[in-house]
Amino acid sequence: MAGDVGRRRYFRLRSPDNRTAVGVVYPVEEEDSRRRWVLAHARLGGSVRVPALIADDERGNQIVEDFGPDDLASRLGAAQGEREQWLLRAAETAAAIAALPDPCINPPFDAALFRRELDLAREATFDLFLGAPLSHAARRAHDEWADALVGEILGHPVVLCHRDFHGNNLFAVGDRVGVIDFQDLRSGPDSYDLASLLWERSTLDWMTDEISHSVILRFASRLGVEPSSLAERMRRVLLQRAWKVCGTFARAVAAGRGPAYRRYLPPELALVRRLLTNSPEDSGFAEVLESRCAAVC
Repeated sequence: MAGDVGRRRYFRLRSPDNRTAVGVVYPVEEEDSRRRWVLAHARLGGSVRVPALIADDERGNQIVEDFGPDDLASRLGAAQGEREQWLLRAAETAAAIAALPDPCINPPFDAALFRRELDLAREATFDLFLGAPLSHAARRAHDEWADALVGEILGHPVVLCHRDFHGNNLFAVGDRVGVIDFQDLRSGPDSYDLASLLWERSTLDWMTDEISHSVILRFASRLGVEPSSLAERMRRVLLQRAWKVCGTFARAVAAGRGPAYRRYLPPELALVRRLLTNSPEDSGFAEVLESRCAAVC
């Protein structure tokens, strides 16, 4: 099976009666990841549909329940009529995670983490992808915008976040949404997982403001927060995440890692431009983007 950004290896195991499970092999250097997965699994298990842990030899080998070969991103791409229904169910799952106390498996989101993500995006997009590092003045505009945005989103209400709550880590399990890859669970802005779910790589081609609004309402209702304020907070968190994702795509394109990232980068850059407001900091960064990325997005 395909791996992930770590060095873990995955195998689909089939029994004589044709039932399947997933074997996971953690190399020695991934032992902390296994430990965090087990702790997060225990915290989520009573409230969220996670794969059953069938066996763990505590030496880096696990057997876990198989949610099947098709993740939610694949399902949403193939079944247009079911998109909103499954996104609403995913929003309920995100709200269930958000309502849990933080088990303190990982440090919470902080200024250094968010700021580093924005700096890596700047470097990847301008230096590596466009081959045009920012001038001193343009760099100052980017940094003032980044500092202001990070300060703003760190002032949002804090909940427990999955950290990578997107279609490739979600599965249709009966009429519920099952979750994998939750070892990076941590506290952060209350709209973070919602921003990850909406307007991400597998939804960019068809996501609308109407669908997004419906999902925000469901999440807000389940979590008991005011929806219009949540929607505004999500736009700011989404701006941070979208610029981070631009950097991920730009770095992949610059490294020659296939055409898919090149296709996704222009709409992601366009999303960043659309989310920027008329504040002085946003306007300053918008000018930088407009002058350098207009031809791309």
